[in-house]
Amino acid sequence: MLGTYSDFLAYADDCGLMFFLGKAPEGMPVLEKLTAPHQWHTGDAETDPWMWKDRAAAEKRLAFGNILGGKKGFISKALYPLFYSACRPDGDMEDRYRWGTVKQLVRDVYKLFEGGGALDTAEIRRKMQVRKSEGAGAVDGALVTLQREFYITVCGNRRKVSFDGSEYGWPANVYCLVDDWAADWLNDPLLPTAEAKERILAHCADLAARHGQKADIAALGKLLFKQTR
Repeated sequence: MLGTYSDFLAYADDCGLMFFLGKAPEGMPVLEKLTAPHQWHTGDAETDPWMWKDRAAAEKRLAFGNILGGKKGFISKALYPLFYSACRPDGDMEDRYRWGTVKQLVRDVYKLFEGGGALDTAEIRRKMQVRKSEGAGAVDGALVTLQREFYITVCGNRRKVSFDGSEYGWPANVYCLVDDWAADWLNDPLLPTAEAKERILAHCADLAARHGQKADIAALGKLLFKQTR
């Protein structure tokens, strides 16, 4: 079991990728299953896995977000260039919009980040002129797409600030451009998409074997890369 933040970082770095919660393909590690229930939501940054995700992203120790085929999880620095090559679509966003391969809402949310900087969920909804009860779900879906396609990434979190300067409410994810956040992770020449996918799936097979399991490569390919065969 992972008891501390340093334990988590070491294990995630060793595995290369880790799902956050819920069900994952056979042989893939899930943080929820590697920690004790009593650790969660205590507010202790050293022992609370709920806080580890934001801390790892803010400290740039691991990438976090909806980056494992749209499911929440972590990717190590070593494996990140492979996922970037495998998942980032060809062409820039405007080209893809003209080609009809990206929805207007996804493009419009992406354009909020073009000037650089970071935006939290509340700021994004406000700029897109939606409310939690009306339109927010579609914007949140666009954020998932942009994470899955490695355009933006979680870079920490923050709470709302009242007029008197005090923080309130639950912390919201903060996002920024992948090309800014991971610039020094992407220095080496990137592999072609097909080769990057093959290497990731081979890594997953090896990872599962190390834990005495057999990875379902077809399921992983479908989840991570939307491969149908």
